[in-house]
Amino acid sequence: MEENRHVDLESANATFIQSSENENFLQATEISNVVHSYDAQPDSDVEKTSPSSSENIEKSSTVLPAKHGFFSSALSSKRKLVVIKLTQSVLLMAVFIMGFLSIYWGSFYKRIEHLQRVHLWIVNLDNYSGSTIGPQFISVAKEFVKNMNTIQVEVKDVSVFGKDYSRYVDYVTEENTWGVFFIRENATGILNEALANPSSTAASTYNGSLAIQFLFAQARDEVAYGYINPWVFQLNDVFTSAYLQTTLKNAAANYSISNILQSAPGLLSAPAKIAQVDLRPFDIPVATATTQVGLIYLIIVSFFQFNFFQPVHMIIAQDLKIHHHVLYRIAASWIAYFFLSLFFSLISLAFQIDFTAKYGNGGFVVYWMLNFIGMLAVGGTCENMALIAFAIYPPLVGLCLICVVITNVSVAFYSIPLQAKFYRYGYAFPIKNLSDAFKTVIFNTKNTMGRNVGVVIVWIVLDIIGLPICLWFFGRQMRKKQAAATIFADKKR
Repeated sequence: MEENRHVDLESANATFIQSSENENFLQATEISNVVHSYDAQPDSDVEKTSPSSSENIEKSSTVLPAKHGFFSSALSSKRKLVVIKLTQSVLLMAVFIMGFLSIYWGSFYKRIEHLQRVHLWIVNLDNYSGSTIGPQFISVAKEFVKNMNTIQVEVKDVSVFGKDYSRYVDYVTEENTWGVFFIRENATGILNEALANPSSTAASTYNGSLAIQFLFAQARDEVAYGYINPWVFQLNDVFTSAYLQTTLKNAAANYSISNILQSAPGLLSAPAKIAQVDLRPFDIPVATATTQVGLIYLIIVSFFQFNFFQPVHMIIAQDLKIHHHVLYRIAASWIAYFFLSLFFSLISLAFQIDFTAKYGNGGFVVYWMLNFIGMLAVGGTCENMALIAFAIYPPLVGLCLICVVITNVSVAFYSIPLQAKFYRYGYAFPIKNLSDAFKTVIFNTKNTMGRNVGVVIVWIVLDIIGLPICLWFFGRQMRKKQAAATIFADKKR
């Protein structure tokens, strides 16, 4: 059985090489025919100076085919074949456009409506008798949510979740919530004390932005926070306007407004507002190339490995046993990706991306190894798909690359919670997991490295299992094409 499969593979490889040689020969013959056809055209000047040209043409053993107009009846059968082939190609590309490009367009569809899945917490420590900042903020926020009908808020019970500020920082950085409105303990009492003594140190140092803090981590998903942060700004405008009226009424009824305006006017201009506190800022702009667009190039570089190395593999493939050939292909790819991933990673280092946030000085090595296994995963997938596509219909190879890019990019660069449920497949795709792992290395976001690496390794294992199957299919299809070409050549004789 092994010998038969070895023979099949040798036959397939020989067919591949022979078909390439035949194509080169046909191209050369066609160019030669075109050149001869131009040489054969009558030219009065040439005939005058070269009377032997007609004799050379008559002596030629090559009979040039006659040329026809496109609508000539002599080309009727070929013209029909061309129309059929063009129609098939257009239909194939149309199916691809509607089937795969729709995945990318769909990743943006109804994104605003999906903001209802984003829940922000409200933690009110200003819950004493007579307090106004905490209760009014909750009231304004609930009304704002009702009017906007997008992002939702949840008031958390302090008796259950506690009052420790650092605890809520952890809730945000560990991605238990998209954000927390943390209302300072006794915020109203601190404001009233400043209003009562406008010339005191408490009044001169009063900062209304400390009353309410919005804790968030932009690096978790900079695209999602591109919607969340503007929403918070709008809420802040509504609340500060409403609470300013409350403060003015309180000051007019209980304190001296003239003294306040003279000593601490800021108490009346901004008594309470929301301060946004970014716990994990996306503060390295060039990192966008690493966590987003650069991953597209990682796929492309991995795919080019097949194009560059396939002719090299053919040199030795026909001399190897089948299992040695498979092992050789795997080893060659792994060695190539090991060095390619290093060069790929050095680009980010050259542009001074800091990899020390999570793993210290070893961060770059972690980033390199992530690129390495990422190339193994998507490169193996691309290689297997290319083998099948080339065996069936060679133009499909390019479409396979675009397919891999679209299905991965649609879920890696945009927040899955803000997409239709269909896009949850992204949690099991390599590029999404690589992007999350890169953010952990660069920005110290929630550590999901174990899950991310595990998903990528599963893809590597599946690629290794699929390679022998794809090589067998490739060999079988090449044998069929060789047999058909042989029959056709015999008929032509």
